[in-house]
Amino acid sequence: MIERGTYIAVFTTSRRRRIQVGRLGCLWFEPGLYLYVGSAQRNLAARLERHARRVKPLRWHIDYLSTRAAMVGAMIVPGPRERECELARELGRMYDLAVPGFGASDCRCGGHLFYTEEL
Repeated sequence: MIERGTYIAVFTTSRRRRIQVGRLGCLWFEPGLYLYVGSAQRNLAARLERHARRVKPLRWHIDYLSTRAAMVGAMIVPGPRERECELARELGRMYDLAVPGFGASDCRCGGHLFYTEEL
C-alpha cells in the first residue's frame, strides 16, 4: 500500500443539502459528485478511511461534507505534496469549483473541492 501521496476522494449526494462548513459558513451542496483533492505525507490509507467515516470529530473542511455525503471511492496519485495543488488546477479545468477556498487554507489555490452533476 502506498503510504504517502496525493488523492482524489469522490463523494456523492442525491439531494440538495445545506451544510455548515467551519468558518466557511453555511453552504448549499447540490446533488451530484464532489471531487476533493488532498494529500497525506504518512498513513494515506488511514486518511482515506477517515474521509469515508460518517462519525468523527470535525477538524478539516472535508470532514463537514463527508459526514453528510457518501464517499464512493478514491484515486491515489503517488508523488510529492506539491502534486496536490497541480492536481487541483487540472481538475479546475474540467469541473466547477464547488466552494471557493474549500480545502485550501494552507495554499494559494482557489479551492480543492470540485463538482459535477453527472452521477
